[in-house]
Amino acid sequence: MLSPDLEAISNRGENKFFLKTALAWKGSVTPKVLPRILVTLAYAALIVVLRTLYPELSLSITPFEYSGAVLTLLLVSRVNAGVERWWEARKIWGSIVNQSRNLAIIGYEYTPRGEMIKRQYLNWVASWPHVMRESLRNESRLLEVETLLGNEEAQRIRTSQHMPTYVATRIAQLLVQLRKEGMDDFSFQRAERERALLIDAIGACERIRNTPIPYVLAIKIRRFILLFILLLPFALIPRLGVLTPLVVFLVSYPLFSLDEIGAELQNPFSPRNLSHLPLTKICQTIESNVLAVDKQTKEK
Repeated sequence: MLSPDLEAISNRGENKFFLKTALAWKGSVTPKVLPRILVTLAYAALIVVLRTLYPELSLSITPFEYSGAVLTLLLVSRVNAGVERWWEARKIWGSIVNQSRNLAIIGYEYTPRGEMIKRQYLNWVASWPHVMRESLRNESRLLEVETLLGNEEAQRIRTSQHMPTYVATRIAQLLVQLRKEGMDDFSFQRAERERALLIDAIGACERIRNTPIPYVLAIKIRRFILLFILLLPFALIPRLGVLTPLVVFLVSYPLFSLDEIGAELQNPFSPRNLSHLPLTKICQTIESNVLAVDKQTKEK
């Protein structure tokens, strides 16, 4: 289970009260960028002091009006790229939910015999999303898997070369056994299709995780931000005087924030990133839905 602090930064719906959302601290990017903003504030104050000693230290504001617009476009494109990755990952996990349900129902309902194998099959299907989540987070605790499959099987999964592939192979083996218990060819082929789609889904998630936004782009954007912030006080001092640090603070806050948001959204699976996908809750939902197939059948 995630710690309360990590749970606090998972994605959640915004509060309907404007001020409660606007002043929120947990889940906000502000704690991450605040040290940078304070350094910028101190730097701008230092430039104000130096200006009193060297009055010729000044620049025209005109270049900053144009460069500021370009910088805004770069940051917006960075954030949009992050949001696109985040939303694609969420759609993939939506498909994992549906495919897991389909895989469970097909295997259980279209096999007339073998109650013990069918229950074992459901446990493996319910475990697969947990294994996917742990694999994407580069973890291998598998606490839920130990409950579903036992310590021995969980250890085999941990020591496998690729945990999701190992589980997919075991489910394929169980499907072969279910076929021997009476599953018809059409149902078998349909179950195999759902299993293959789940393999495709984990591959798509790994692509998102392993392919960050091009590093050269991040370098240029952050270098641009650095130069903009370093030179901005020299253009503001002739007009604002001692108010320059305040304005630099107000300018640097959204610049640093947008840059950090773009970086945070690159990996929507990590529980240490802001607004990461609530994979733990999604996996728990899949597990309960899959295991309910057995209970619902017995209640009929």
